[in-house]
Amino acid sequence: MSGAFELEQAQGRRRLAESDFPIAVGGPNADIPLSGVSATETAAWLGLSDGELFVQPKGAEPVLCNGARVTTSQWLRDGDVVRVASVRITVEVRPEGTRLEVDALGEEHSTEPPVIVTRGSETSSEVAETVTAVEFKPRPIAAGRRRRFGIRFAVVAFWFVLAVLGGVAWFVVTASPVEIHIEPAPERVEVRGFLAGVKIGERHLLRPGSYTLIAEKAGYHRLEVPVEIEGREDEILSFTLEMLPGFLSVDAGPLTGAEVFVDGERVGVTPIDGAELVPGEHAVRVTAERYVDFLTTVTIDGQGSVHTLSVELTPGWAEVSFASTPSGATVRVDGRAIGSTPLTHELSPGTRRYEMTLEGYKPHRGSLTVVADEAKSVPVATLVKLDATLRVASAPPGASVAVDEIFRGLTPLEIVVPPDRSYEIELTKAGYELAVREIRAVPGEISEVAVTLTPQVGEIHVIATPDDAELVVDGRGVGPANQVLRLAAVPHEIEIRKEGYRDFRTTVTPRTGFPQSVEVALETEEEVKARETPPSIRSPQGQKLILIDGGRLQMGASRREPGRRANETLRDVELTRRFYLSVTEVSNHEFREFQGRHISGQVGGVNLEIDDHPVVRVTWEDAARYCNWLSEKDGLPPVYVERGGDVVGVRPVGLGYRLPTEAEWAWASRYAGRDKPLKYPWGDSLPVAVASGNYADESAGGLLAGTLDGYEDPYPATAPVESFRPNDIGLLNVGGNVAEWVHDIYTIYPSTPGVVEVDPLGPEEGDLHVIRGSSWMDDSVSELRLTYRDHGGNPRPDVGFRIARYAE
Repeated sequence: MSGAFELEQAQGRRRLAESDFPIAVGGPNADIPLSGVSATETAAWLGLSDGELFVQPKGAEPVLCNGARVTTSQWLRDGDVVRVASVRITVEVRPEGTRLEVDALGEEHSTEPPVIVTRGSETSSEVAETVTAVEFKPRPIAAGRRRRFGIRFAVVAFWFVLAVLGGVAWFVVTASPVEIHIEPAPERVEVRGFLAGVKIGERHLLRPGSYTLIAEKAGYHRLEVPVEIEGREDEILSFTLEMLPGFLSVDAGPLTGAEVFVDGERVGVTPIDGAELVPGEHAVRVTAERYVDFLTTVTIDGQGSVHTLSVELTPGWAEVSFASTPSGATVRVDGRAIGSTPLTHELSPGTRRYEMTLEGYKPHRGSLTVVADEAKSVPVATLVKLDATLRVASAPPGASVAVDEIFRGLTPLEIVVPPDRSYEIELTKAGYELAVREIRAVPGEISEVAVTLTPQVGEIHVIATPDDAELVVDGRGVGPANQVLRLAAVPHEIEIRKEGYRDFRTTVTPRTGFPQSVEVALETEEEVKARETPPSIRSPQGQKLILIDGGRLQMGASRREPGRRANETLRDVELTRRFYLSVTEVSNHEFREFQGRHISGQVGGVNLEIDDHPVVRVTWEDAARYCNWLSEKDGLPPVYVERGGDVVGVRPVGLGYRLPTEAEWAWASRYAGRDKPLKYPWGDSLPVAVASGNYADESAGGLLAGTLDGYEDPYPATAPVESFRPNDIGLLNVGGNVAEWVHDIYTIYPSTPGVVEVDPLGPEEGDLHVIRGSSWMDDSVSELRLTYRDHGGNPRPDVGFRIARYAE
């Protein structure tokens, strides 16, 4: 239950006076019943005295005020909490009166809100009982106050002690023992920081956090370092005290200013009194100019001790004597002049190079090894007079020079010779007279000999065609070609040239008394090309290729021509580059040298594998790779390359072996060697001429659906590559036998009247390639014509190829 008593009421409600009985808590006719307390038992009284509220226990049930047990009457103030068994009473003191808030803490014996009943009057018909008066005399309020003050002081003291003990317990629980090891053992150790002074044995009890560790020992640097405690179990901190340095004193006796280095670092000059060094072993070097370095090792004990080092430097020089005949020569050592002979000089140790020089004499050079504090004399140098120099020149230069009949070189020339004597000099040059001179050599001087050679002259008669050609001798124009030249009897370059003609060059050496002639007929570039380009060549396998000059042609066929196909559009083409084309198609034997496992196979039981028959069942890519193989054998650049898994032709096309272009095939089969183009390989009309080629003859009747009536080859399938008669320029089987792959990618060209294509190569991209010419399987008017165009991408038993290459 919960409820409230208004001890002082406003607006006519009754006021609880001091003469009223107190409120009984838990007793008979109790105003505030208690759970678990006998109905006839009173646990405590609440009442007013001198205007102030108090509580007084009665009986065995404990009464608590603000958590402390009440043993006698106690004054109550605003905010006090009284606890009696299962009831909690909260006091609220207000200006209009005092209010008690009652709360039942248990649910078994819940208490109804209290009803205040006063003597002499009943305020409600619901009141069942009245408060029974008891004998009670409250203590004076002053006494109550003093007692309450005493109680509160004890509570404060109690809570203070409890807080201190709690703090100690908190520190013990949250701190961890830390073991501190310091080598060597210090004389004093201190840990500074919050609650850092607790030490248990050799360990310090520290909470996690930052601290400062201080350690001191005589002879060592004071240790003061920050440390961080992490709160781990068995945490150990280890440190080492750094020993105080020692001191080094260095005394070099009477020699002052010597430099002293310790472990390679300069520490000063002698005398040194107390250079600070860390304890341990140190390398010491003492050095002074012109003295040998002093090296030693010292051990510094540290802790402020002083180590004294006495040094005696050894002189680092030696006296060296120089002499010469004659005397007075200047002496230089390592390039520095030190005096004139005779001379004694102090030199530092080491290998030294010396030189003695005297005007009019050759330098005398040598080397010596100087050892410190060891005197040395250099052997007396006998000086030799300077040589003489002969300087010989000729016009023209390049003459051979012999001195006293000994060859010495070509002019211009300087020769060193012994002095004080005469020499005979001979100069010879092809085409010039012998020249002889005599000269005396002077010591240390240059004697000059300059000779203009007299030329020997011969006659050269130049005869040239055409008459107005220009003559050039040794790079200099001398007029028209037809003339007589008088030239020195030495080699001369003769050049005859005229615009539009190939230059002529030769070298001629005139001879005195023997006239010579040069006869030249200049050739045009076309004449030279025709002369220099052979009419036929052989491939690395011995296949014959014939030279074919280009020209203007019309590819395709007229729409009125019987058998014409839609892809045979008329277009004008001009071939400007001469080319070679093989007389025969590539045979099985030749192709198997490139690709040994190739199989041409058979058709209807007829063998296509015969060595001298054309290779078939090859792809266009196989044919292109075969051409590259031939180019490699001949050292020519390849025409085809692998690109992205495909074989493509390069542009521009070089001199390597390749397949003929479609235009070249059309020119060679229809136009070359003729006044007008052919329609069929044998002529301009049907039927097929006797023995003109290998077509679908009657012997192939068992293999093919259609054949040529009355025509016999006599080969049912392929025929030897050298069978049947050649065409007008010597090519075999241009029609019949096998159709042929050509270089071009297949496309259908539009008709472009008035446009002339020059050396066409076909499209750059595409999946299919052009096939030209009829084969042993063809019998129709359309296929037998030379303008027939086929295409494909796969190998066939009636398709092979022939090879070509450019001539220039």
